[in-house]
Amino acid sequence: MKFRPYQLFYVISLVLLIASLFISVAQFIESNGATSVLGNFSLVNPDGSNSYSVCALGVVLSFTALVELFALFVASFQNFELQKRLSIFVILLLTGYYILLLIVSLLIVEGSEVYVQLAMLLPFIALVLNVMAFMAVRRTEAAILARAAGFRLRD
Repeated sequence: MKFRPYQLFYVISLVLLIASLFISVAQFIESNGATSVLGNFSLVNPDGSNSYSVCALGVVLSFTALVELFALFVASFQNFELQKRLSIFVILLLTGYYILLLIVSLLIVEGSEVYVQLAMLLPFIALVLNVMAFMAVRRTEAAILARAAGFRLRD
């Protein structure tokens, strides 16, 4: 079995998605100094209580990681059409994650300062890696088809 570059993109993207699940996404500091910490599964309020109303962020990111794992599994069988579709699906899921993150952040902000953490950037890097994987799958498929067209039997 030959190792392809898009498999490396899938692995790095999967690692980034799993890592971003366990790191806090942002901190919201109000004018009186009270700090709220937003994670993918919970929001820690300034009084120390947890609010699990933002768990949709973690669910979307977990589902994206599962689809990415399935794409890595499919990559070992070189099913190029399914790989391209899964890459597009992961790109759409990560875009939806950022839209949901924007909505949640706008609901929480209410006059407080936002400090972005590293976990907010990791899914974006995974998004870029999935675009690169999509392009690499297309390039690999085109190379295999071009090589196969050269071996046609002629009358």
